[in-house]
Amino acid sequence: MEQVNHHTKINASENAVIWSQYINDSLSRCILRYMLHDVKDEDIRDLLKFALELSETHLEKTKQFLSLENLPIPIGFTDEDVTVDAPSLFTDTFKIVYLHIMTIHGLTRYAGATSVCLREDVRKYFIECTSQTLELYDRVTSVSLNKGIVNKPPTLNNQQKIDFVRKQNYLTGWFGKRRPINAIEISGVHLNMQKTMVKMVLELGFSQVCQSKEVRDYMERARKLCVKHFDILSSMLKEENLHVPKLFETEVTDSTVPPFSDKLMLFHIATLLSAAIAYYSEALSMGQRRDLTADYARMNTEIALLAEDGINLLIEKGWMEQPPSATDHESLAKN
Repeated sequence: MEQVNHHTKINASENAVIWSQYINDSLSRCILRYMLHDVKDEDIRDLLKFALELSETHLEKTKQFLSLENLPIPIGFTDEDVTVDAPSLFTDTFKIVYLHIMTIHGLTRYAGATSVCLREDVRKYFIECTSQTLELYDRVTSVSLNKGIVNKPPTLNNQQKIDFVRKQNYLTGWFGKRRPINAIEISGVHLNMQKTMVKMVLELGFSQVCQSKEVRDYMERARKLCVKHFDILSSMLKEENLHVPKLFETEVTDSTVPPFSDKLMLFHIATLLSAAIAYYSEALSMGQRRDLTADYARMNTEIALLAEDGINLLIEKGWMEQPPSATDHESLAKN
């Protein structure tokens, strides 16, 4: 039987996830180097060092993949986008909270990347990335728990039993008596609140140090919307007398010295807002009460429009690096 060579040219999906990882890890490298520079807590320092090592390893590996295919290496974010010795903009407490949420983003991305990769070496690489990020997540969670920093989801203290839904009004939410929020819905609400809280803190800090008025105005708009969404999500839990995650806005210092370029800060917030669309959509798809799903649908529309404005601002400033794309045969024919 003829042996099949699976080491073929990388396909468009593989190119996309490798290119995206390079961009994202170049951003992570800038942020982690800055956070590591003046971190005081030794446990958090060890976590930041491990995360930085992973980002630098991933940058080298993705660069190798692209070079072997004679594909251009993205510019991404470089030393010009970070001032490592700038005064602290965030406390050590927020640094580990940030790392926790970014690790969740990484796990989501790597799982998605693996699912679209066919070539064995690329596929195994992203499986390895997932394994490394799981280790980071485990370590971050342990340290956060030991320091009492982690936001724990609500606990259900009522007596649980096996039962089946017997009436269609299980889905109602606008009129009449509403059933209590269930555990699946609580999980989605809590995760989205944690992610929204991190964006609120970043937007508050970034708005203090932006050089461009347009970028600063965008940060303030984004923060106002995230505060609004946090309040909506909070109400879903509060009406059932369930606790809401802690806010960490007090972990922003009074520094006005920019540690990052406006390009990096704008890109980071715009892409986090874009990522929120997927997390809102997942919570919406698993929600079983119409009022909750309606809230998610409305928030999705609002955050998608804001994310688009951020991308448009990146384009206006000349900061939006174009992903690999298909051949424009129509333009070639005209030329």
